[in-house]
Amino acid sequence: MLRGCRAGSVLASRRWFASGASFDVVSPADGTTVVATVRTDDDRRIVAKFCGAYQAQRSWRTMPWEDRAALMGTFAERLRDCAGDISRIITSETGKPLTQSRAEVNAAARRVRAMIDLSERARARMESNSVRASSGSVTEKVVHEPVGVVAHVSAWNYPAFLAVNVLVPALLAGNAVLHKPSEHSPGVGERLRTLLLQSDVPSDVFQVCQGGRDVGRALVRLQGLGAVAFTGSREAGTEVAAVAARSHARAILELGGVDAAYVRRDVSDVERAGMSVASGAFHNAGQGCCAIERVYVHRDVYESFVEAFVSEAAKLRAGDPADETTTLGPLVSREALRRVETHVNDAVRSGASVLFRGDAPAEGYFHPAVVVGGDALRGSQRARLMTGRAETFGPVAAVIPVDDDEEAIEAMNDTSYGLTASVYTSDGAAAESILGRLDVGTGYWNACNVPSANLPWTGRRGSGGGSGGCTLGEEGYTSFTRPKALYMRSRA
Repeated sequence: MLRGCRAGSVLASRRWFASGASFDVVSPADGTTVVATVRTDDDRRIVAKFCGAYQAQRSWRTMPWEDRAALMGTFAERLRDCAGDISRIITSETGKPLTQSRAEVNAAARRVRAMIDLSERARARMESNSVRASSGSVTEKVVHEPVGVVAHVSAWNYPAFLAVNVLVPALLAGNAVLHKPSEHSPGVGERLRTLLLQSDVPSDVFQVCQGGRDVGRALVRLQGLGAVAFTGSREAGTEVAAVAARSHARAILELGGVDAAYVRRDVSDVERAGMSVASGAFHNAGQGCCAIERVYVHRDVYESFVEAFVSEAAKLRAGDPADETTTLGPLVSREALRRVETHVNDAVRSGASVLFRGDAPAEGYFHPAVVVGGDALRGSQRARLMTGRAETFGPVAAVIPVDDDEEAIEAMNDTSYGLTASVYTSDGAAAESILGRLDVGTGYWNACNVPSANLPWTGRRGSGGGSGGCTLGEEGYTSFTRPKALYMRSRA
């Protein structure tokens, strides 16, 4: 327990960055319009927020779970009612098409409700198994307590989803949360805090820390954290895990992916498969950790699948993300645009064929939808810069022919990531067998890129996971608790 919340007692180093700074959020749609200017939290403000959270959590954890759940239910209603406003914030800051932003916020409100139910089930399961042994005057039992203060360093690509995935189970379990939104999408975090306050959640229980990487580093280096939840790149996640280990805080990591789909020769409907995989590849301009970047297709159905897949890509409409008819928005930054361009050029230089290249506005950070393919992508180490070695995180997909299941499985596993994988086939037993041999956290049969609130969201290898815990599912609640063993003797 911390004896005092003075700066020296909670800072891992005396100072990380200068105070009094601010940063601009620039619209990715044109690359010039400043949509917000946000004050950066310096070390003193971060310490003050941590101390407030630390103190508030002591009383928050004593509130009956049912009362906390009722407050989260009110929060879900307010989130649903404010979906229009929050959607416009997401679109203006990140360039996500407005229709997709609106769908995200409405789904996030439903997810809050689902996570309340899942948390209740998790609690019931833990309580039903709490007594491990009882004999005479001795009872041995396990209780689950909150971890304390949770630092949440989030990402910009799904700012509403990623925020509620952590804050809801963490608060339900009796923790306090320090939430750092991405510097590309700071507005959603502030809006969620307002909704929580309007739902009568105590002010210090959920707080927002604004800034870039320096603020994120400052948060995870705080002494006295119970857990750090991080969504971002593999490289940053590795740093977070190392820092958390030094302070004995739990690290819950959701990192990247270069996810793959396999279309077997017995797929029942090639056109539907093409539609599904295209949605998984190009939704949110491919800026998702579980977006489909690699598609392995049995050679017997390769041409027909490419035709269906390209047909879907050609339907995308790039343009003003605030326009209701836009389905392909810009990338989030100039750096992201350069990375995607580099990956496409690498594949083409390695001999890949450009099967489709769409249109995109010249201004802003737009990149057209691109489909590459051909046998040149089989076994080429250089081409795999975009087909397994590194995230592209853009509207680009590689469609690669394979001769059989074994080749597909080997290629899908030939990556240092392991988030999701999909198999399209009419044979359910074959799908389950193939998915069982893929080193990923989530497997899909005839689907892709659809995280479910009912299932734990976790990765393997460079995609995160590990022993720290996860979000979503019942496991998403238990990840923000810790067991305590009680040996109870009724007579001294």
